Amino acid sequence: MRRRWGLAVLAMCGAAGFAGQARADERDFCADRPGKATPSCTLDPGRFQIEAGLFDYAHSRDRDTIEDDESTGDLLLRYGVDDHTEARIGWDGYGWTRSRDRMTGLVEHGRGAGDLTLSLRRNLRHPDDSGTAFAVMPSVTLPVGRNPVGAGTWSAGIVTPFGADLAKNWRLTLDPEVDAAADADRHGRHLAYAMAAAVTRSVGEDWQFTMEGWAMRDDDPSGHVTQSSVDFSTAWQRTKNQQVDLSAYVGTSRATPRIELVLGVSERF
Repeated sequence: MRRRWGLAVLAMCGAAGFAGQARADERDFCADRPGKATPSCTLDPGRFQIEAGLFDYAHSRDRDTIEDDESTGDLLLRYGVDDHTEARIGWDGYGWTRSRDRMTGLVEHGRGAGDLTLSLRRNLRHPDDSGTAFAVMPSVTLPVGRNPVGAGTWSAGIVTPFGADLAKNWRLTLDPEVDAAADADRHGRHLAYAMAAAVTRSVGEDWQFTMEGWAMRDDDPSGHVTQSSVDFSTAWQRTKNQQVDLSAYVGTSRATPRIELVLGVSERF
């Protein structure tokens, strides 16, 4: 499995030669990855961008259970519709879970494909995510996946990304979000809301380093849950049209995985 992930990274890097050179008048490369905060940028009209999660590992534990989750194949396809709008299709990929009861030692395994999310991002100011920029992004998730990765029923939400320059090479991103999230019993929806706040430092033209805080309140009827984390990410822009990223999320609440590691790539065509 690790060998396949490594080959996938090399294959994506090798594909850069087919993406061509960035157009002289187009916007700077801007990806949703890495991290949980979402920028307000939209693609130039007629351009495509693919963002792929190659590897995602999360480790959780409490008094009763130790759980390890792995996934791969997380995909986001973006298309620039006009100067301020892009259409987006996302798939959660394929995942594996391993859960061990700390009292009995019983181990349970699960695996399944994730759901499909359709969204539209409409930028309201500065579609290149420069200066003070903001956007709205409604979405709907279709239950095409299977348990335990798929939610089992549709859900919807809206994110309103906001970005502002703090100083030279420093940028703030805020992402308030409200969702009609799928119930744990897979038969209805409930309110969930989240906020991600990220500070990014650009180093030269190729590197970005980000630290962010994230929190989510999930009011599921089976039990309300609050998750939170402190996240660290780095992104290397290998070419004008390609980026490789790595993230580490450190859970700060009992309901959040203690550690999550994420590797991904993005490419513009």
